[in-house]
Amino acid sequence: MEYKMYYYQIIGYSSCGFCQRANSLLLQEKLPFVASWIENSPDLLAWFKTNYGMKTVPIVLKMHTEGIGFEVIGGFTDLKQYIDEGLHQESD
Repeated sequence: MEYKMYYYQIIGYSSCGFCQRANSLLLQEKLPFVASWIENSPDLLAWFKTNYGMKTVPIVLKMHTEGIGFEVIGGFTDLKQYIDEGLHQESD
């Protein structure tokens, strides 16, 4: 079986409580991630929201390191459910 690498990306504000909770959850689960705090970039945030179909932050993505693949997980509640259901442990 081929092992595929991935990491999570959190897009949001450093002052956002749900963004910080997503950050803490990924740390707690020892999952690889990058946090992108973009409070000074409203145009970029608008682009992310439009392109990923999100209305609020955080926007959590699962990024695949091989190829151009990613999965929109959703917000904090979606990330929590994703982890609680063990979906983060499934191979792609």
